[in-house]
Amino acid sequence: MVRWVIPVVAMLIAPATAQWVEVNEAGEPVSGQWQAVTLSTPLGTFNGWQTTTRRERPHFLARWFTPTRQVVEVTFAVKTPPKGRRGLTFGLSYGAPTHWANEGVRVAFGGNGVLMRHDVGDWFTWRSRFAWLPVAEFAFSQWLTVRLVADPTIGAFRVWLDDRASDLQPFLSPVPQLNCFFLFNGEGDGAAIEVSEPNMRIGALPNAPKSLQVVPISSDRLQLRWQPSETPNIRAYRIYRRGQLAGETNQTVWTDTKERADEAYSYFVTAVAATAPSGGATHREPPSPRSEVVESLPSWQDAAMPQPKRAPVVRRHPPVARYDIVVVGATPAGIAAAISAARLGHKTALVERTNHIGGMMTGGLSATDRRYRQASGGLFAEFLRRVDRFYAQAYGENSPQHRACRDGYLFEPKVALQVFWHMLAEAPNLHLYLRHELVGVVAGKPSDIRAVLLLDKNRSVRWRMDGRIFIDATYEGDLAAMAGVPYRVGREGRHEFGEEHAGEVFWDSRDRQITFGRPDGDKKVQAYNYRLNLTKRADNRRLIAAPPDYAPHLYEEIVERVKEGVLWHPMEVVSLVKLPQQKFDANNTPGPFPSTDFIGANYEYPEADWNKREQIARKHRNYIVGLLYFLQTDQRLPNAFRVAAQHWCFAADEFVDNDNFPPQLYVREARRIVGEYVFTEHDARPTFPGRRAPVHEDSIAVAEYPIDSHATTPRDPKRPYLHEGFFYLPQITAASCVPYRVMLPIGHIENLLVCGAVSATHIGFGTLRLEPVWMALGQAAGTAAHLALTQNPTRPSVRSVPVDQLQRLLLQQGQVIAFFTDLPPTDTDEFAAVQFFAARGFFDTYEARAGEAVDKSAARKMLHRFAELIRRPIPHAFGTAYEHPTQDDVVRWLASLLQRSPNELRAWLDITVKDRDAPLTRGQLCVWLYRLWGRLR
Repeated sequence: MVRWVIPVVAMLIAPATAQWVEVNEAGEPVSGQWQAVTLSTPLGTFNGWQTTTRRERPHFLARWFTPTRQVVEVTFAVKTPPKGRRGLTFGLSYGAPTHWANEGVRVAFGGNGVLMRHDVGDWFTWRSRFAWLPVAEFAFSQWLTVRLVADPTIGAFRVWLDDRASDLQPFLSPVPQLNCFFLFNGEGDGAAIEVSEPNMRIGALPNAPKSLQVVPISSDRLQLRWQPSETPNIRAYRIYRRGQLAGETNQTVWTDTKERADEAYSYFVTAVAATAPSGGATHREPPSPRSEVVESLPSWQDAAMPQPKRAPVVRRHPPVARYDIVVVGATPAGIAAAISAARLGHKTALVERTNHIGGMMTGGLSATDRRYRQASGGLFAEFLRRVDRFYAQAYGENSPQHRACRDGYLFEPKVALQVFWHMLAEAPNLHLYLRHELVGVVAGKPSDIRAVLLLDKNRSVRWRMDGRIFIDATYEGDLAAMAGVPYRVGREGRHEFGEEHAGEVFWDSRDRQITFGRPDGDKKVQAYNYRLNLTKRADNRRLIAAPPDYAPHLYEEIVERVKEGVLWHPMEVVSLVKLPQQKFDANNTPGPFPSTDFIGANYEYPEADWNKREQIARKHRNYIVGLLYFLQTDQRLPNAFRVAAQHWCFAADEFVDNDNFPPQLYVREARRIVGEYVFTEHDARPTFPGRRAPVHEDSIAVAEYPIDSHATTPRDPKRPYLHEGFFYLPQITAASCVPYRVMLPIGHIENLLVCGAVSATHIGFGTLRLEPVWMALGQAAGTAAHLALTQNPTRPSVRSVPVDQLQRLLLQQGQVIAFFTDLPPTDTDEFAAVQFFAARGFFDTYEARAGEAVDKSAARKMLHRFAELIRRPIPHAFGTAYEHPTQDDVVRWLASLLQRSPNELRAWLDITVKDRDAPLTRGQLCVWLYRLWGRLR
């Protein structure tokens, strides 16, 4: 990476002047805490200030200047605090620094040896507070030179401690101008502060270019676009690729040619100007070719991959197309189903009614809902690896962006979109049909679907697509419904399946306790919303306008909550999770106020046609935009609250083809088919304390997120803290096995799998309705379709798929079908074997302890269960004189079970003579039985 060095500017040694004003936290002029002194330091002798840190009634020392959007540079010397003691806080603001909404920069020397900035942390919602985030490390009790350079046009600053530069840092609040530099002695415990009088320069550096976007335009070209620097007479713009100078231009567009379409490249741009005249004013005349130049701070970075070399999208189609496998819905589940089928050699069609692929994962849900990473396998894990690789390649290993992606679990929507496009493009035999709406089903014989009827919305043409296997990957279960599959909508009663949390439930957002109401079921559906992508980065904000049919009365409770002190920050009404590139995934939060869920507005959605659904989606969009607009403009809210709300806007580089608004309504739940197995609350709860949830021999995925539901009934204003239908149950939810049968519709259809609207109760669906689970189910559906076609190419039946073969194939693909706390997914026989037999009851708990020697009791249980599974009579109870049986003990018993000679089994299992008397580990025993299973079946 390039190192940004600004020449050291000699400090002005001047007495304190009237420009400095001491004020308290109310902004009132005071005196007495900051003393003007002469400081003798290793760096020289300076006029400066002394004070001590304090927690009660601290004071600011502020220096005001004319409001400016030019770059502000401040240099001073300071003695760092001793270990464990808080030191000086300093920063820049627009207006009094006594309210965080005015502060662009607030930085403090922490007692942990880290210079920290004040800002929103990794997660922010109701009752949250700001966090202190690391900027740079420093040595304790040492004098050093601090240089702060801030550019309000991009909302960014950098700090130099002596000659060590920090990364580019975001403003706390994207204030439009700066007019105050401040020192502060708060939040400490009496540590001495000694600081020289700062030297300030305004406009000595040009403003940086703004709003850089990197856009893939072909398989070998990336186009960079940015807004010009606000400094006049910029000589040129320098383009840096992965931190190295790549080119220079006097335009605001630049194209880079790259050979590799599968690599990600990051860029930033700087502005180059002639040296400003003395006094810091920007120049007015064009610089001469020989003038000395200065370079701005870098723009904020952006990154992209070139487009895939193969485009999977079908532009024109015949009147009738024929495919082996037809997947309806380019959701993550649909993408996984199509990719897995295509990779296994089948001609596969993926049909999507919109122009948008990736469903919620590219439509705003960028903070992955996952409790345990060991549950992530298969294509979802591949997606994570690709996201992680994107940020590492583009920005560098351990860069802020790479760290922020958290191994791929957090990502920008546009990055997820690029990753999915590349995964689809790399799959052979896969054709993608965009803007093709499912309008009908053609039945074949009574037991199958022959074709689907599609409306090509690009050309307003109806046509037919034949297939041998069909997979419904829609959130709504539309294909299954059109095929006549029975389904459920809404909530079951408490007694229908004996589920504790079925029926009417109330969640109190104060104590987070649940009370139970009526036990009856109903047709109510948990609330939908849009997962917004928000930012407060100054140059990447798309301002929010009043939506059509703006209805401020929907949000009036917020005014009361602010007056009561329940809300102190406008973003408390949502739940923010920080993503890379200073973006935030904004979701609903269940507090005593309106949030982003439009509760009760979706009851008709599951069974409605698309005209009605689009009306409902527009109402949700208007509602959520109206909420943000209310926070920013309603005059009944305090001014500082409104100003702070105005800092948060849509990210201007996301959803650029949809007015920067997410294209996918968050359909958390719609139809749920009635399948051969109905997944209920019982399937996701331990059988006994400390034990597993019930296992399923046909498990093809793992669900582990806490059973939850968003509210189903609008709140009663008289009881604002009660949320009917909302619950979140981490205390009772255990990682569960998801059976293949939840994708098999009850009835007679032989060639349809449903991997989105699967068979479950409302409560059971609460742990299944997560994109990682849906991707796992999609992968299983595509793989099952392959096996059905392989078994019977002319009359394939998904009901006749050998589940053990399906599981073994999924395990080869890295899928997780049984959860363990101590067994992360690996490409080993041991992982596959332990997974396989965990689904068959070999392990009572979530600990595999695969590397431990198997004891006599565990070996007996595993071997006897194996005999039951292969339907062989147990010759005699397994036993040994030792607590830990040897390999030969087990071989002899298995030989007796299978009526084979011990030597034949040793050859099958590749056992050497020297290993015969060695103890056998739990993992090894599973591997042996897994190999035998493959031979015997």
